[in-house]
Order: sequence, then C-alpha cells, then structure tokens
Amino acid sequence: MSISVTNSLSLRLYYGRYSPLVKGSQRNDATKGTLSFADASALRNAVRKLQDYSFSDATDEHVQEKLTAFADAVNNTISSGAKYASNSTSVKNAVSKIKSLNKEYASQLQKIGITVTKDGSLSVYESASKNYSKEKFDNFFDKDSKYLKLPL
Repeated sequence: MSISVTNSLSLRLYYGRYSPLVKGSQRNDATKGTLSFADASALRNAVRKLQDYSFSDATDEHVQEKLTAFADAVNNTISSGAKYASNSTSVKNAVSKIKSLNKEYASQLQKIGITVTKDGSLSVYESASKNYSKEKFDNFFDKDSKYLKLPL
C-alpha cells in the first residue's frame, strides 16, 4: 500500500488532538490501538467536514488539499486498522468494509480525480482540482452521499 502522508492543515484538523500522529515519526512511536483509533476518528471528522464544505467557493489549491487530506485519512485508517485487526474483529471488519466501499465506488471516485488502487487505498490525481468541476466535488461529498456512510 502506498501512503502519502501530507502535513496539510486539513489533515491536522481532522486529527484534532491526535494531530502529532499525522507525521511519520510520531506514527511509528504510537501503539497500534492508539494509531487505529486516531486514524478512524480523523476519517470520521473528514467526512463530517467535507459534507459541510463548499468546494464551489474554494480555490483549486484548497480543493486539492481537501481531496488529498481525505485520501490520506482513508489510507491511514486502512493501514493502521490492518495492523490492529489481529486484536479486534470489529476493526478488521471496518477495514474490509472501507476497502469494499472504495472498490464499489471506484468509478464515481475516478470522476472526481481519485483512483482506487488494487489494495483498496486511494490515490488523488495531482491536478484533480483543475481537471474536474467543483460542482462534482460538492455533489460527491454531499450529506446524502452513500459513499460517505463509512463503517466507523
């Protein structure tokens, strides 16, 4: 699994009090349980914040940063959850459901510049914010989005 952890403001906000766990060295020092919990919490926060975010009013740079931070939160959750899965069947099931959701919505995600990799993680096109309509982002991340009903 290829994970590109950025140190974006959005990602730090998603992690809240766990924001030190955004960086690689801090992530390596955290326990599997703490890391899995922090990542799942960040993903829940990302979903809530993106549902209220107006992509139409944002700059291309902000849109790109939001997309990348969301993908990083998903990928971190998958990665840490997989490591913690041997200790918890509910975590194992949640990771499996996230990967399944990603694969199920792969064609819709691709329409907004996000690719689902073979292992179920997400990869954001470098120019997604410039190549796709902001209306598509608003529609995809809408409060009624079935994709965003993540199993966490």
